[in-house]
Amino acid sequence: MVTTHRTDGVSIRPPQLPDRVQALPQDRAPDKTPEAGTIKADSVDELLIRSLLDDCRVSNRELAQAAGISESAVSTRLKRLTATGRLVFTALIDWETAGFDWFVIARFRTGELPPVDVATAIGELANCEAAAVVMGAYDVLAYFLVEDRAALHELVNVQLSAIPGVADVAIDLSTETAVTVRGRQFFMARNVPPVRLPAPQIDVDSLDIDIMQALVSDSRQSSRAIARSLGVAEGTVRSRMTRLDNAGLCRVAAMAEPISLGMAGVVANVALTVDRSELGHIRDTLLALDATVFFAVTVGAADVVITITARDQRDLLEIVTRQIRSIRGVTTTDTLPMMDVVRFSPYMKRLR
Repeated sequence: MVTTHRTDGVSIRPPQLPDRVQALPQDRAPDKTPEAGTIKADSVDELLIRSLLDDCRVSNRELAQAAGISESAVSTRLKRLTATGRLVFTALIDWETAGFDWFVIARFRTGELPPVDVATAIGELANCEAAAVVMGAYDVLAYFLVEDRAALHELVNVQLSAIPGVADVAIDLSTETAVTVRGRQFFMARNVPPVRLPAPQIDVDSLDIDIMQALVSDSRQSSRAIARSLGVAEGTVRSRMTRLDNAGLCRVAAMAEPISLGMAGVVANVALTVDRSELGHIRDTLLALDATVFFAVTVGAADVVITITARDQRDLLEIVTRQIRSIRGVTTTDTLPMMDVVRFSPYMKRLR
């Protein structure tokens, strides 16, 4: 079903997620005892996860051959992995192709209210894609997708200034963004907002939106199943999926939560000041780091902002001090580990 708004284009409903899927990675650090009834992933599970991250449409028969188990055993394992939230089959939407002009990064210092209350209020804004309590020079971090200059003005000068408890805010506007392959495999979700498409750069109709809705809900379902549910030919679904993918708007994906990926329990935002004459070298070096999941060139308080993952706080310190600060042209870094995520959408990425 298509949801249409006069000013907001169309939106796709996020699927309902089990509570454990929406947990913050730090809540399930590797040294914590597994929940009752859960089974620790073994080497076969890890092989299945890795294979599906490479190609989420690979068949159960191919997975069975690769793992040396039966197809029914593959089916059983996949049901368990998806039920426990270790593995998610979905579709990713490219925010630029969807019609957003601005990716906004905001860091807040709070005053009389607890940071979690401020983060919760910020997370309720319609254009907020992520909000978290962080530790460091700031108290709250938030990411926003904004469709045009008027909406940017409204966000910065009206909406954020009306949030109670904000003492100070630093705004960074992204002029270039990139999500790494690992970033497109990284699944973290909490209080997920609708997936908005304010002004897609390609023509889309209600059938395209319905297909994207089906894929976001379960990208592993067959084209035949989608066609049957929508009352159209399977060939029509296949051709539409190919068009959406080739246009860079919507791409099917398998995603895994950070522990299954070996990303461990720490997610952090790092703001950098740099020598802009070295920006190309800095960009290539940061995107080549295993820890990097998101990269942005920004105008504002920082020159570059990245999101990274680490096994633990010690590993985070090692990455920042030895790998990031040593890059030629990096002047300063400001690291904000996410301590309590109140909103996070896993569906909006960069696909190019």
